[in-house]
Amino acid sequence: MKILHIIDSSGLYGAEIMLLNLMMEQKRMNLSPMLISLCQLDEQKNEMVEEAIKRDLAAHSFKMKRGYSLSSAIKLVRLAKEANVTIIHSHGYKGDILIGSLPKHVRGIPMVRTQHGRTSTKKLSKIWFYEVLDWLIMKRMAAVVRVNRAEVRRQNVNCLPDAHSCIIENGIPELKFEPESIFRTDPDVVKFCKDGFVIGTIARLSEEKGLAHLITALSILSRHNSAMKAVVIGEGPQRQFLEALVNDAGLSGKILLAGYRDYAYNYLPLFNVFVLPSLTEGLPITILEAMQAKVPIIASKVGGIPAVLENGEIGILVEPGNPNALADAVTRVWSDPQGSMEMGNRARETALAKYSSRRMAEDYLRVYNMILRNGGGYR
Repeated sequence: MKILHIIDSSGLYGAEIMLLNLMMEQKRMNLSPMLISLCQLDEQKNEMVEEAIKRDLAAHSFKMKRGYSLSSAIKLVRLAKEANVTIIHSHGYKGDILIGSLPKHVRGIPMVRTQHGRTSTKKLSKIWFYEVLDWLIMKRMAAVVRVNRAEVRRQNVNCLPDAHSCIIENGIPELKFEPESIFRTDPDVVKFCKDGFVIGTIARLSEEKGLAHLITALSILSRHNSAMKAVVIGEGPQRQFLEALVNDAGLSGKILLAGYRDYAYNYLPLFNVFVLPSLTEGLPITILEAMQAKVPIIASKVGGIPAVLENGEIGILVEPGNPNALADAVTRVWSDPQGSMEMGNRARETALAKYSSRRMAEDYLRVYNMILRNGGGYR
């Protein structure tokens, strides 16, 4: 079985890492996964393709003009047919709209869509209209996969096992943490994390990640505990805004916006607590990575996070957009190191038992086979 994965990637974040993990497992299962990463005509570097090739996966970038392009959609389908692709698997609205908008008799190949976490969009903005169009086009997919039950409830869709929509939770392989590698290559971050109580996060610098609330929480904590500091691994459009927020709060020596890092999970052992203050999420890969690292977790009660953290049994849940609750949760971890360590140990056991990339790949294979048994799907 040949599966063509299509994604519009802006770096190696949750959806990209999940897809690479899925393709690696599919290859081990003797399937034939391929990747096409959509990009703009002027883009010189495609990190997604480079990482896939490093992993010995078949991957190509596909350059196209901004906006919808019928000629690009037809070209993508032609490439898929020439490669004898069995299933097209889209991981974002651009792939959905490009190929999903084509009539079934033109496309000729059944299509699956995975709904990852949503980014923040303003109503009536260009991206908002794309998301509305994407929602309409989803009805033409052979199957729509969501990564958590909260998203299904929010959209009020049927999630029976044999229905058009189903749930497949994300998974990751067992990680080998190598923090010693960053001791040599990233001394600034290592030095920053050496002393004090380190609140760490790995996230794209975008509005939906709620990082402004983390900065406010640290401002609250710093009034009573000078040992508190925070490091943020990631890059994104909110960098200037967050830098200004840090400076205005007088926290320039307490918060390090370290930027993007390859294999960022290797930084997790440097953290005393991992915090993800997101306003919206699907099922974030970084939560699963932190669970494997046995780092105590504090995260917003959004998306699939409460289910993964077993409603607060193996991680602390807080209401989104509430920096006071975030600060209280950090204080709880700081004041109870033994209980926090035990919570981290239980989280690792759960991650390895329930959230493996092999289980994820097997679940997707069942969806593919169901589609093929149904003669190519629903639409």
